[in-house]
Amino acid sequence: MAQDWARRLPNARFVDFRDPTVARDFQVPVDGQESPWSRAALVYATDTARVPRPPGTLEELLAWAREHPGRFTYPAPPDFTGSAFVRQVVQALGEERGFAYLRELEPLMYRSGEVLPKSEAELNELFGNGKVDFAMSYDAAFVLSAVRKGQFPDTARPLLLGDATLSNVSYVTIPADAARRAGAQVVADLLLDPRLQAVKADPDVLGIPTVLDLDRLAPAQRRRFAAAEDSPYLLNDLGTPLQELPADRVAPIEARWKREILR
Repeated sequence: MAQDWARRLPNARFVDFRDPTVARDFQVPVDGQESPWSRAALVYATDTARVPRPPGTLEELLAWAREHPGRFTYPAPPDFTGSAFVRQVVQALGEERGFAYLRELEPLMYRSGEVLPKSEAELNELFGNGKVDFAMSYDAAFVLSAVRKGQFPDTARPLLLGDATLSNVSYVTIPADAARRAGAQVVADLLLDPRLQAVKADPDVLGIPTVLDLDRLAPAQRRRFAAAEDSPYLLNDLGTPLQELPADRVAPIEARWKREILR
């Protein structure tokens, strides 16, 4: 496959490849061999009818949990969402301080931290049924989806914990032995089309954040993304991207969590 093919796509001009969340996939440089198409961020949810002033940082969450024991939990790794929460804590605080934080949080959680949800779906059910006051997802539009399905109350709102948000980008790539490389590049380029990206970001469709740099778009193209800014169930600002751990650090972090937190 030609070197740097992803940067040579016509619509790649709308992508900021200097953005670390685009340039590196779990800290592995993509080197123009992967084309971004969708963005994810670890977003939390609370019900403003129950928590009118939610915590805005990890430290505030811990203080809130001390005052409201049993009302917070997260899925047990290796569930992807639960692992993402652990990784955010570790990335934001550093590994040693992060695990000290997780140990302090554990007995304050739902059912004293002795039983954790097995999945994001189970956590969503607990939140939707009022058993806990927070949910979370690496899908930045999950509050919108859950309210639309009637799983979350219409007073649910998305929020971040801290100024830096664990972020990730999804890519498409082309195998070296692909039989239709040119056709695959056409599809990759189509996924970056500003019109398609705007439809994907539309709250009435998916509400998924774009991978495009809006400053690179013409005014008429930028206006297509305005609808996403009008939804109370989507965040207009996802904060500063917090890069993912290197891929080879994920399994050791999950193993340490199992030893020290799950026990």
